[in-house]
Amino acid sequence: MRRLQVPRIPKVVLAGLFLTGLAACSATSEFRTQVTSFQQWPAGVAGQHYRFVNSKQQDLEQAAYTGYIRSNMFRTGLNEALGRQPARFDVGFTIDTQVRQQMVQRETGNYDLYPTLGMGMGFPYGYYGNPFYSSFGFAMTPRYQLVPVPYRRYSLTVYIRDRQQNGNEVFRASAVADSRERSLPQVMPYLAASVFDQFPGNNGQVRTVEFERSKTGAGGTASPITVKKP
Repeated sequence: MRRLQVPRIPKVVLAGLFLTGLAACSATSEFRTQVTSFQQWPAGVAGQHYRFVNSKQQDLEQAAYTGYIRSNMFRTGLNEALGRQPARFDVGFTIDTQVRQQMVQRETGNYDLYPTLGMGMGFPYGYYGNPFYSSFGFAMTPRYQLVPVPYRRYSLTVYIRDRQQNGNEVFRASAVADSRERSLPQVMPYLAASVFDQFPGNNGQVRTVEFERSKTGAGGTASPITVKKP
């Protein structure tokens, strides 16, 4: 992650880098998510079928999020069951949004005044016949105060259960992204793509997934997003 360099008289100065930059910050050219994966993926299941659980009870928003996950399920090698077609795997997901705060240092509009003293030598004969001179003046620096700035932490957890193993989970992954600017529908395509990146992944693996940010935004299926390769 890039380090933030503080200008001499900044308008806004971040008080620490505990977030290492918000993932959806407009000043960056990338979008980042944090992914945690757990899996005991069975062998030889390519081409078998899955079905989303509780898909019939979803509202329009939930159905759109299901679509984002569906568009990334090809990475599992599974096919979605249609109609009454039997399915070996059940796929479900949960979504969470938390409002958090980051302490940011801002100018108060007030200034501190302090004296300055300078000394030097005149050239070639000094000032008024004196080879040395001194100056006295004042300088101002702005005052700052810490203020809380809210941001949102979005998370998506996807799990897959195997009916041939008594419905036990064989895959679970959670993707998390922080943003002050983007809404959940705009972040969901990134989260859904993150969950299945490098599927099935190493058991217990925690990794950062970086995306090239689309010029037209991340909302909707019409805006492609691309995983940035190392």
